[in-house]
Amino acid sequence: MRWVDGELDNYVGTTTSGLGGEHRILDPNGLWKHDAAMTTGDFTGNGRTDDLVIRWSDGETTMYADTLANQLGTEHMLVAPTS
Repeated sequence: MRWVDGELDNYVGTTTSGLGGEHRILDPNGLWKHDAAMTTGDFTGNGRTDDLVIRWSDGETTMYADTLANQLGTEHMLVAPTS
């Protein structure tokens, strides 16, 4: 979850009955205030839902592959910024 101050948290073990344990990935910062959409999934085909895809306000789309509970994975630009 990205908070309004740019803090980025992961809730490990979230189910339909509630949030899992909170793990901070990034402290509050200005960069993460510019994400327009965010989703997670298994986009690398490793069998784990550990990839984070972000579309930024400038149109850039990036994927953080193999993200851990408290650390972003390797960044890959999928779509270059449009502005």
